[in-house]
Amino acid sequence: MGRGHGGSAADPARRVLVVGGGVAGLLCAYDLAVGGAEVTVVEAEEACGGALASRDRGGLPTDAGAEAFAVQSEAVARLIDELGLADRLVTPNPAGAWLQLPELAAPLPATGLLGIPGDPTADDVVALLGEAAAARAAEDLVSSPEQWRERWEAVGAGQDRISLAELVADRMGPDVVDRLVTPIVSGVHSAAADDLDVEAVAPGLVSLMLREGSLARAVAARRAQAPAGSAVRSLRGGMHGVIGALLDRLAQLGVSVRTDTWVRALTDVTGDDSEVDDIVLAVDGPEAARLAGLSWTDGSVGGSPDRPMNDPEEALGPGVALVTMVLESPALDSAPRGTGMLVSPAVDSVAAKAMTHVTAKWAWAAEAFGPSRHLVRLSYGRVGDSATGRGERTGARSTDEELIAAASEDVAELFGLPGLGETVTHADVVRWRRAVPLSGPEHAGRAARLRSRLAARRGPHGERLHAVGTWFAGTGLSRVVPDARKTAARMLAGDA
Repeated sequence: MGRGHGGSAADPARRVLVVGGGVAGLLCAYDLAVGGAEVTVVEAEEACGGALASRDRGGLPTDAGAEAFAVQSEAVARLIDELGLADRLVTPNPAGAWLQLPELAAPLPATGLLGIPGDPTADDVVALLGEAAAARAAEDLVSSPEQWRERWEAVGAGQDRISLAELVADRMGPDVVDRLVTPIVSGVHSAAADDLDVEAVAPGLVSLMLREGSLARAVAARRAQAPAGSAVRSLRGGMHGVIGALLDRLAQLGVSVRTDTWVRALTDVTGDDSEVDDIVLAVDGPEAARLAGLSWTDGSVGGSPDRPMNDPEEALGPGVALVTMVLESPALDSAPRGTGMLVSPAVDSVAAKAMTHVTAKWAWAAEAFGPSRHLVRLSYGRVGDSATGRGERTGARSTDEELIAAASEDVAELFGLPGLGETVTHADVVRWRRAVPLSGPEHAGRAARLRSRLAARRGPHGERLHAVGTWFAGTGLSRVVPDARKTAARMLAGDA
């Protein structure tokens, strides 16, 4: 029989199984082990890392997923310092990214949040919107937002959600949504602005708007509140350094990490006579529900009481495919499109939704790859993308061959350099689907309901169940890291 009681005076060590070796699972395991728990981690892939995994390109280890973290929260920087990596912190090239619209390419506005301008009258905003649309956006500065107060109070009471598109269109007009917000959020969140909960992607923005009397002033105030310098940071050598450091610490603490171990059922790893007190599910929501034996539709785990979700796959979103290429091109030495580009869905000739010029964005990467050798990453997978065929939008479910062929064409068009695709010396595809939840207005409630059901559930031998990771915490390390650490702290305190 499993113990399922958190230990005793004779056997005080809490025994924990963590399913999933991404950053959330490894960090939760680390904090639990530091707190005295006996921890085992199992990971389905051949190596740990999840969204912070690495891949060799041109003889150099580079990020397979996330390449930076937002500095809006100090949690990630604190972790990096704790892991002894603070001397590797770097900021990106301040030149910034560009935006590709159907009729022009230009630098992104300097003061903005998710494409929402902090100053609708700025020259860089007018250049992208046009004078008429910029004048409509500027009406936000003189129009009271008080009509949003009742909606915001309903959100606080858990009775309503506000989509990003709804708020921006009302305050600044539809052109700001279409030309500025949509290209950014579809690139960053793989979702349409209509499907994004504003509180999920920009916490506190609505309440700040009500205090400041304007959405633009709220954005400007949020930017002013951020730490000085860039809004993002990374590590010299890549963010995958966090995984390496965590694995080193786990080894020092005696934590067993088993890779290439796919968990079909919890009894696969707990055995017939479990000695585990707690199981941490560091996986996506549908997989957590499956492992816990919960029906996705039972008790509205997946959907909501008035909008059931019968298929767990609906909660996973369209997925993302990253095509990373090494190019030999002196023409790219001048970084002709800044640190990369975000692409409007209205640009029919380009299938990519975003492009990062890695060696232009990060000085360490430029130094590592050398002169005229460039690392470029293109992202595919918008909501509504076709599964195959460039003519209908090459997407995350297209074949590797289709994606690499599309990227070779897209990179030339986005840089404005015909023939650039012929300079590619390496190309590979990495897909992310289960790690990227569908971040619609209903997702926060769906995640909270599932977490509550898991907390009330028990494993096959009475083990307590917990959940961490992007699906539950939200997108980005600034959310995943503090959530994983809070979960571990509650477990050690006996509160979870």
